[in-house]
Amino acid sequence: MPYVDKGSHICKAEYNLDIKSNDIIITYPALLKVNKNLIIYPPLSKISDECKDEIESPSWVDGYVVKGNERLEIITENLITVKGEIDVDCSKVLTAYTLKKILGEVKLQISNVTTKGYPILSINRYTLISLYKDSVVIYTPTVIPIIKTFAYSVFYYIKSSSEEE
Repeated sequence: MPYVDKGSHICKAEYNLDIKSNDIIITYPALLKVNKNLIIYPPLSKISDECKDEIESPSWVDGYVVKGNERLEIITENLITVKGEIDVDCSKVLTAYTLKKILGEVKLQISNVTTKGYPILSINRYTLISLYKDSVVIYTPTVIPIIKTFAYSVFYYIKSSSEEE
């Protein structure tokens, strides 16, 4: 559970900003004071220097601090085009529902290979993201920032709190 200090910056999940080390990906809704109002930020919101909205009071948030050494594997072979809504295959990953809501119906090229590990998201039964050992596997070369943000959020669910620095 990272501590967020006054003066930190936050943006909602819809903003397509890339992820860098020390960014915090919100994994559960966070109530924060911004612009003299209490605002609930949804999962996949990001706390980063790149964001515009300034947090006006310190707070603890449920989220994952990006270390920069996480293993993301992108599979780009045997691509097919798939259109449809994202299916959440792992109901324990709350951020998956946020991603599904943000993206709605999508048309993506997805790798038609055997899924490695445990599927988390799919489109029409083709795996979009899975968890394999200590890696998050992405089965599309179209890694838009919101998909990358989601992929990093998965580490919140697999890393033990004792690994926090």
